[in-house]
Amino acid sequence: MTTADPVTDAETLREQFHSRYGNGNDFEGATLIDVVVGAGRLIVEMVGSEDADVGMAALVRQLGYAVEAPEDWAEVLRNDAFGDAYCWKLGVTFHGLNAYAYYGIALTGASDPREREDYLREEIERAGAFMDRVPFAAWEIEPADAGRTLRLARGRFALDTGGPVEPWALAEFGGVSERRIRNMMAGAERVFDPKDGGVPAPQALDWLKQRRQFRPSTWRDQNTFEDLAGADREDPVEEMLFVPVAADGSTFHPGVAHEGVFTTGPTGRETGWPSFEEALAALQRSPKPVWRRPTQRGLRTQARGVRWERTTRAALDRMAADAAARI
Repeated sequence: MTTADPVTDAETLREQFHSRYGNGNDFEGATLIDVVVGAGRLIVEMVGSEDADVGMAALVRQLGYAVEAPEDWAEVLRNDAFGDAYCWKLGVTFHGLNAYAYYGIALTGASDPREREDYLREEIERAGAFMDRVPFAAWEIEPADAGRTLRLARGRFALDTGGPVEPWALAEFGGVSERRIRNMMAGAERVFDPKDGGVPAPQALDWLKQRRQFRPSTWRDQNTFEDLAGADREDPVEEMLFVPVAADGSTFHPGVAHEGVFTTGPTGRETGWPSFEEALAALQRSPKPVWRRPTQRGLRTQARGVRWERTTRAALDRMAADAAARI
C-alpha cells in the first residue's frame, strides 16, 4: 500500500490486484503445498513408504507433474506446483479472499450485493474450516500467507458487516503496529470503546478514513464482473497459469520459442526447454525469472520478469498468435 489517495473504482482495483498478485503477501499456494506434503507424510507413517510413496506419486502425476522415482513426489510438488496451487480448488478460494482482504472487491459475477456478501461469507467459512482442520504445529508447518489472508479477510468482513474488528487486522489496514491499536483501546491514549476484544466497526471505519493507505471496500457498489458470471454458474473453468511479466509489460507466452525451444536463464547460464510448461515451471522456481523472446525484427532479446500475473491459457495462446502475426 502507498500513501497516495486510495483507488475506489472496482475495475481498476481488480486490474491492480491481478497485476500485483504473486509479489507480496499472497503465496497462499505455498501453504497448500505444505499441507499436501504433510498429509502425505502422515500416510507414509501409517502404511509405510513403499505403498504410500507410490500413491502420492500417482496423485502428483495426476496433477500434471513428472515424477520419476516415487519417493521424489514431495520434492517435485514443492518445485513444480508453485505457480499452480493457486488454481487448485481451495487455491481459487484463497485467491478470491486475497482480492477481498487487500483490495475490498469480490471476484464474483453476482449482480446483487446480497449475493456478493453471501459469496464472501461462504468463502471465508470454507477457508476457515479447512485451516482449522490442519494440524499445523504437529506437522511443523506454518499457516503463512494463507493464514494471513484469511485473518485479514475476516477483519475486513467485520468492518463491512458491523462486527468487532480484531486489533491485528485494524493495525494492518491502518499501517500501524498492533501495539498502537491496543494502546488506543485502553489507558491515556484510548480513543476506541472495545467490544468483545475488538474495535467496533463504526469506530474502526472512522479512524481508517484518516489512513490514506487503506482501500475502502467497494464490493457492494461494484459493477458485475460479467466475465466471472460463468464460473459462478459452475461452467467449466479455464486453465489458469501464473506467468512472469517484464517491465515493459511483455509476458512469457507460448510464442516466445525459437525453433520449438524455450530458453530461460541469464546470459551464460541459459537452458533450453522443449515445452512451454517445462520452461514456465523453471521460471517459477527461479527467484529472478529470465527468458529469451523474439522482436519484430527477428532478433532474440532477453526479458526479465518484474512481477507475476494470473491469466488463462487461452489468453496466452492469443498473445502467441498476435506475436507471430507481427513478425
